[in-house]
Amino acid sequence: MNKKALVLMSGGLDSSTCLYWAKDNFDEVEAITFNYYKRINVEKKATRAIARQADVKLNEVKIPFIKEKMHYSTSKKTTGGSLQSYIPLRNLIFYSMAGYYAQVNNISNLVGGHKANDGKIFKDATKSYFRKMNELILQGLADSIDCKIVLPLKDKSRLEVIRMANMLNVPIKLTWSCHKQRKSPCGSCYSCIERLRAFKLLRLRDPALNIMIREKIG
Repeated sequence: MNKKALVLMSGGLDSSTCLYWAKDNFDEVEAITFNYYKRINVEKKATRAIARQADVKLNEVKIPFIKEKMHYSTSKKTTGGSLQSYIPLRNLIFYSMAGYYAQVNNISNLVGGHKANDGKIFKDATKSYFRKMNELILQGLADSIDCKIVLPLKDKSRLEVIRMANMLNVPIKLTWSCHKQRKSPCGSCYSCIERLRAFKLLRLRDPALNIMIREKIG
């Protein structure tokens, strides 16, 4: 049985938790991350730091022609909410490229950090979407190893992910969830707010955030 895994990394809490989960469940683990147009540097640094801490090889792929909505939209309105980081066909593109790398390196498991609520925000993050993608991946392979997408967080809430991260000793202080290039998380984008609320509900201190930011959610 092929016990190798390739984890898609963003530098956030979800993908970092998946990386440590993969280390517990597979014999060999690598990570892959995609440096698209104007991807914020602090996110790239977080990804590298987490992979280094986990002692996992990180493959960085440059795709400068891929842009988030805020960078390609011709609308004069400021893009806000979850749509500011929207990339058309993001998961189809990223998992296809990860699948190619996995095939040529004899890796049969692609591990992604999509949790239960993600499908309500992005249509390409639902369970049904990934079932279809798994079918397409198999149809696209000629005579090599079978390759499948594994989603360990697919039924978990943000609170459950945090509990899992603590159990796996994920270096949470190194993770970055904010969508802005700053020295510290903004505390106001949708990712920051979701994360802040979850830690507050669990009565835990987020080691990646300072007290002033935590107080923004009241």
